[in-house]
Amino acid sequence: MIETALVELIDRAEAECAEAQRTDLGNRLRQIRSRVLDPAQLVLVVGEPEQGKSELINSLVNAPVCATGENVSTTVPTVVRHSSEPSAQLVEQETTQSAVGGDRLPVPIDRLHDELDRAVHNGRSVSRSEVGLPRALLENGLALMDTPAVGGAVSSLGAITEAAVAEADALLMVSDATQELTTNELNFLRRVTSMCPNIALVQPKTDFVPDWRRIVELNRKHLTNAGIACKIFAVSSKIRSRAMRDKNQDLNAESGFPPLLDYLRKEMASAHEQLTRKLVAHNVTEAIDQITNSLREELNNQSPRTATETLLELEAAQRRAEDLKRLSGRWQKTLSDAVQELYSDIEYDFRERSWAVLHQANETLDEADPGTTWDDFEDWLQESLSDAIAETFGWLDRRRERITEQVSDELLREHVRTLPSSDPIPVPDPLQRVPEPKAPKNAGFPRKDQILTGLRGSYGGVLMFGLMTRMAGLPLMNVVSISAGLLLGSKSLNEEKDSRLKRRQAEARAAVQRYVEHVVFQVNKDARDSIRHMHQTLHDHCNRITEQAQIRISRSIQDTKRMAEQNAVDRDARAREIKKKLEELNVLRKRASTLTSNRIAAA
Repeated sequence: MIETALVELIDRAEAECAEAQRTDLGNRLRQIRSRVLDPAQLVLVVGEPEQGKSELINSLVNAPVCATGENVSTTVPTVVRHSSEPSAQLVEQETTQSAVGGDRLPVPIDRLHDELDRAVHNGRSVSRSEVGLPRALLENGLALMDTPAVGGAVSSLGAITEAAVAEADALLMVSDATQELTTNELNFLRRVTSMCPNIALVQPKTDFVPDWRRIVELNRKHLTNAGIACKIFAVSSKIRSRAMRDKNQDLNAESGFPPLLDYLRKEMASAHEQLTRKLVAHNVTEAIDQITNSLREELNNQSPRTATETLLELEAAQRRAEDLKRLSGRWQKTLSDAVQELYSDIEYDFRERSWAVLHQANETLDEADPGTTWDDFEDWLQESLSDAIAETFGWLDRRRERITEQVSDELLREHVRTLPSSDPIPVPDPLQRVPEPKAPKNAGFPRKDQILTGLRGSYGGVLMFGLMTRMAGLPLMNVVSISAGLLLGSKSLNEEKDSRLKRRQAEARAAVQRYVEHVVFQVNKDARDSIRHMHQTLHDHCNRITEQAQIRISRSIQDTKRMAEQNAVDRDARAREIKKKLEELNVLRKRASTLTSNRIAAA
């Protein structure tokens, strides 16, 4: 069987990786082996936020299996498989108490999204949701996975998607037709091509863009220049949905989905064996090439050398090792100091901006009546805070670029200058997580309360001035006492109005103060999370470069010592051994290259 031949080929290549002490290549081949033995054809649907991934899957299977809409993003992967009856279930991550693969909780298919949100809200560790549908597209083992967006605000979600690529047979990269492929999207495609060479680009939303054909041609050139081979499909999920509802074949053809469906049926589901061959050939060939290059380099260094040359090489390698150790300490200190300074600066930056907004808000409330202007004031406050958040995170992203350059300059003076590929820091929306400030109470002054307040003030005036005029022989109620009562009653009424206004203003200022402090807390949390992610990304990149340099120096020292200890006979024996191994690897590589021409057989 073809699976047996592929597994034997992978096992041979994995044994060569183990002999060459390349555990990284061996681990990758083990993942490919598991994929070959899995009869399912897993196709990942990936892309950046708001590109239409979920809507694309819904249109492919003609069912609302993935959540869509504004402010709706995929946080847990959803796998759509074939089944005789519609079904849905939530799959929890493996724990010490559960069986391998985690617990499965069946849920009604029409309440899948609600049950998923409830499970996540309750803190359950849901790894994915699975949907079964009786669709002809899925009959041959094709399974579609809706993945969390890459390059979004939550970095861990993008990591989930990139980890899932290692288990996929093929990828559908979704990038809508409103613009050309971004640098981040091309970088993502370059990274995943080495793990999964079977890729197609889908460009939805053609109904929004009149000149989508020009965008498709530009993207075709971008992919060619980047060395990425994949087909491009331009589609419209909205036209497809209308065509399915009206059963209109012309609209369905206009949606662009028939070529994509044929591709999935013929080149994905029906061509599962060929895709698997291509995947195995790509990864086995890459692993063998890396081992072969190392052996050829060792063979080229088999020339005899004098004791002086060996000593000089050892001294040079030792100096490089010491320089690398000092260099590692310098870039780590530079990165640590810069990040600590950034933690302090970012909190001060937004605190200063929020104080400016709060100061302006207090000045406004000193003059205005919040009881009548609260709605307009609240809109202004949220807009001002949103502008301040955008300015703070824009400044944070510029600091990220500067820190990246500083650390890279410190590290890469003697190495190839390759800056880490990191996404710009996205601007969060913490206002959605903060309760809106409450309007001040008792904004109204009922008519009866005004009358009572006026009567209380006028009563004292009439009584006081009536007693004074009575000593002059006038009655208690006279023109003077009544006029004084009206004057004092009016004064009491105005004072009560002023007092109520000041109370409303004080309540509004307190509510705004609490609201702004809550926003500051959320923004500081988001900023610190972004800084931690930036720190980890930059540290991992620089540490990887340092480790690679250390491995090269260590190998150089080991090779120099080994060569110094070998005599001519040993070198000849080693050369013969390397040449024999190269011949074996060449045979193995030729077997791997025949996979795509359907000439593979069991060894």
